[in-house]
Amino acid sequence: MAENEVKARKKLEDAEKKAKGGGGFFGSLFGAGKAEEAADLFVQEDIPISKFDLICEESGCGMGFDDILSFENHYERFHKHQCAVCGQQFPNLHCFEIHIDEVHCSIFKTRRDRDPSAALYRCYEPMCLQTFLISEERDHHSEKLHNIKNPSLFFERRKLPRRIQSFPTPLNEANVISSSSRRIPRAVVFGDEQKDPTFESKGAGNLFKISKLWKEAGDAFVRSAELHAAATDQKHDVASNYAEAANCYRKVNPQKAIDCLMKTAETYTDMGRFNMAAKYHCTMAEIFESEAPDMAQAMTHYQEAADFYKGEESRSSATKCMIKVAQYAAQLEDYRRAIKIFEEVATWEADHPTLKYAAKNHFFQSLLCYLCTDLLDTQNALKRYEEISPSFADSREYKFVSELISCLEDKNQAKFTETVKAFDKISRLDQWHTSLMVRIKRSCGDEDDDDLK
Repeated sequence: MAENEVKARKKLEDAEKKAKGGGGFFGSLFGAGKAEEAADLFVQEDIPISKFDLICEESGCGMGFDDILSFENHYERFHKHQCAVCGQQFPNLHCFEIHIDEVHCSIFKTRRDRDPSAALYRCYEPMCLQTFLISEERDHHSEKLHNIKNPSLFFERRKLPRRIQSFPTPLNEANVISSSSRRIPRAVVFGDEQKDPTFESKGAGNLFKISKLWKEAGDAFVRSAELHAAATDQKHDVASNYAEAANCYRKVNPQKAIDCLMKTAETYTDMGRFNMAAKYHCTMAEIFESEAPDMAQAMTHYQEAADFYKGEESRSSATKCMIKVAQYAAQLEDYRRAIKIFEEVATWEADHPTLKYAAKNHFFQSLLCYLCTDLLDTQNALKRYEEISPSFADSREYKFVSELISCLEDKNQAKFTETVKAFDKISRLDQWHTSLMVRIKRSCGDEDDDDLK
């Protein structure tokens, strides 16, 4: 473990040195402060690149082009149409079709043999509509009037363009990274000495993880993410490094884990990957549920995740998050918000062919929230839910809520307790349901709630 820690710290030092430009071949010779100045002596910015970057190699064509688009347009115009049988190429589709008809088409030969007086030979010029009895007349016409002597050339296969060397003389020591500009940049890499500092930081983080030094591992992954953000536009690498840092921080510092997860979610949001952003909002909500209890923050992040999932049409994932929001809203006594969410989920499930049997559970949760607010509203909601889902009227939950309403109307505390216990024996009530039952019972005026716990 100690050996891994030493290696990790060495990698971090190397990463910081290289991020500041102090590593590599020149750094070892001239020192960190003089490395860039020494590099300028070998590679100057004012070395011009050759006039053309690409040279067409087709049959000694030799034409030069500034970019690949110009080359492709040239190839389309002069080298594209090649016969698969004999290998000849033609400058346009018209000449190519003439070649196929006259050389390789048996129907053309049959028509020519059956009717020798038919003018079947077309002019090579696409805009010329003249036809001729024999090929020699057509060739003479095309050459004299259209300056087309021989439209075909023979090539064995397509050749790739040759890229012009950017340097007038080779530099074996340097590997220069090209840019979109017409001049050579100053970024120089010598051999394997100058490795990417982002990989050094990530490697250090992995070694710290092996040593179970979670804080140091998290710091290393954060540094790797920062270097990725500064040096490249690969946002996925930034997000993945922040996510790794969060996994490490979660074991020792939940707040730092939250900060890293927030940056991860923001990065994926910028990339338009909303499902991934929603996933990390759910992770933040889970941390606020357990490691750093904060019910309001957990509800906020579940709501964010649900909104992202809805936007991506991931209805099942959105529903799971919305149910969490409703449960926390009820615990925070925001019953109207909880009722609205439970009703929305239950109504959607009631219309779903495979989820309609789960609707009763969320209708039941909504009714418990109603019981915490107003008895008359609960009775109206019970009738409305029966119309939305007729099967709900036959469920144990429907009958249980009806009995609770009767107990509350009669202010019968003993019967209320017995009704809850009887239901709990068959359908076990979890902590969330039990806490609402305690609140509902208080409306009967009973201060002793121990019999419901």
